[in-house]
Amino acid sequence: MEVRIVAPLTIKPEFVEEVTPALLAIVAASREELGCLQYDLHREIGSTNSFVFYERWRSEAAIDQHESSAHFQHFVSQLDGKLDKIEIKKMKVFA
Repeated sequence: MEVRIVAPLTIKPEFVEEVTPALLAIVAASREELGCLQYDLHREIGSTNSFVFYERWRSEAAIDQHESSAHFQHFVSQLDGKLDKIEIKKMKVFA
C-alpha cells in the first residue's frame, strides 16, 4: 500500500548555503529509486531556511530501502548539527 511522507525541516540560518546542495542531491537520487513515486522539496514562501519534503512511496518496504541507501545515509550525515528542527510524518490516504 502506498505510503506518503511529509517532513518539514528548519535549517539553522548559518548553514542554509552549505546544506542546499545536499537537499538537491537527495531529491535527485531518491527520484531514481524503484519504489519512489514522488519526491519533492518545497521552500516556505518568505523563508530562506524552512523546507518541506513531500514523498510518495510504493510501500513501507520501499521506504526502508530508501532509508538504508548510501545516498540517504550520506544526506543524514550532512545535516548533523545543522537543523533547528525536523518532523517526519508517515501517512496513508484516509479519504
